[in-house]
Amino acid sequence: MRFRSSSSTLPDSYRAGFEIGGAFTPDPPEVLLVFSSIATDVDFADFFTGLYDALGTRDLIVFGATGDGIYETSLVAHHGVCALGIWSDAALSWSVALEPEVGSDSRGSARRCAAAALARLPGEPSWCFVVADGVTADGTELVNGLRELLRIPFVGGLAGDDRKFEHSLILVNGEVRQDCVALLLASGPLPFHACTVSGFAPLGVPGVVQQSQGQMVQRISGRTPLAFIKDQIGKPLADVDYGIIALAVNSGDAEGHFYCRTSCRFNTLTESLTLFGSIPEGATVTVSTADSKQLLSAASSCLKITATAGFTPRAALVISCAGRKWQLKSTGEEEVRLIREVLGPEVPLIGFPSFGEIGPFFLESNTSYSGPFFHNASLVICLLGG
Repeated sequence: MRFRSSSSTLPDSYRAGFEIGGAFTPDPPEVLLVFSSIATDVDFADFFTGLYDALGTRDLIVFGATGDGIYETSLVAHHGVCALGIWSDAALSWSVALEPEVGSDSRGSARRCAAAALARLPGEPSWCFVVADGVTADGTELVNGLRELLRIPFVGGLAGDDRKFEHSLILVNGEVRQDCVALLLASGPLPFHACTVSGFAPLGVPGVVQQSQGQMVQRISGRTPLAFIKDQIGKPLADVDYGIIALAVNSGDAEGHFYCRTSCRFNTLTESLTLFGSIPEGATVTVSTADSKQLLSAASSCLKITATAGFTPRAALVISCAGRKWQLKSTGEEEVRLIREVLGPEVPLIGFPSFGEIGPFFLESNTSYSGPFFHNASLVICLLGG
């Protein structure tokens, strides 16, 4: 297995694509993962033209999404594009699928996408990466749909749009799509290690979600969500708490992991709470919070878990909540710097700040994985070997 990363911050879309493509010649990879910011002056048609012109071929898979900035081995930036080339020398088989209307039917769209990707794959899947529109998709239902067909841990994230929450884009083989989910599957020997952390610490008394509708929670243990949160933190929830106060949802695994749900808005009249992802009725939740020190400590702990697992990484994918970037300084470079310091400069790395993270928990007690979950305010690191 061979991996190589590249990035460009050139403002001209064609030249940015040409610069990225030029980094992977004269031997184009089998797969090129691409993450980009979504500034108003980005023309992705021109970008792909420049990319393919530099590569000299379209005989490869190009797969990715937009985010709230980019991460790369040598760069962390608000605006730009990054890419990771993967060469397996024909040891791996690949398949890609894309399914529309993820906003109106997140679960069904994800299930159809998984079915299509599996049907095109010659062999059993060994690795899976997923991206979806971060403005329209319900990440909880999306992951539920994928889990119905995929029997392996999978990782990925919801696309972003530089904190505008207006539209995000999925990038697959020269196509630029909205309101869809896309899946990249590999079959063959692709070792990986995945870890999901948040750094959030539960506080107060747990409650049970009694009434919810989609991504809106209306009742927790006989209280409105806003009253429930106020009881735990001692003050009303305010706009300044976005990304800082979350609901920790019990995952049900033996090691007590929880996934986070952060609020995107609340209604002061009904005292309901709308989240970046749904929570099923009957779920146990606890109010949780984190400061910047706890966020960075979580990143360190994730890498320590990886080290104890005895895995030798050859490349790294980093999907970190855009809210973590906003809470840390500027680009979120501190978090990525920690990862790079542990992995070393010889390990290619790319990633993006996302509008929702997808990944399993690593179970240290038996060195296995939980099922994948949809997360908010979290960090997913996927290390690739081979």
